[in-house]
Amino acid sequence: MFRPFVILAASVLLGAGCTHLGVGGLAPGLSTEADVRAKLGAPGMSWAEPDGGKLLEYSGQPNGTFCHMIAIGPDGKVREVRQAFTEANFRRVVPGLNQDQVRRLLGGPEDISRFHLKPDEEVWTWRIDETTEKIEYFIAYFGRDGRLLRSERMVEYKASGPSFL
Repeated sequence: MFRPFVILAASVLLGAGCTHLGVGGLAPGLSTEADVRAKLGAPGMSWAEPDGGKLLEYSGQPNGTFCHMIAIGPDGKVREVRQAFTEANFRRVVPGLNQDQVRRLLGGPEDISRFHLKPDEEVWTWRIDETTEKIEYFIAYFGRDGRLLRSERMVEYKASGPSFL
């Protein structure tokens, strides 16, 4: 009796570890927009595509390190499920893009800030990776006109060693 309970508990815990991704079971060409919304809820943002389809944003920000962009075809079926935080997408974030174009690539940011000494800049930050040793951020700087001025990555190393508190 105890052994089946341990196996069941372990499978539930292992399955729960994968739920942060949330997109498992969504099959391009088979799943519908209704399936996506039933599984993931309302998207953080939805854009109309020129062909009549949609692009839906499902972000793990502010604490997650993922953003899934789900393309829905004009027929209402899932066309593609992709992780937004890829090297290819980061390379596409170039000066001159507007805020909407950057959001379509990376999803909504973890944080939006303005700094007193640079009031003409708006800074968007995404948490893109986290390990036991560090947190990695992608940062985009926008000018007063909403156009990207520059972007960079920042690594914040976590404290290690003995704690003296």
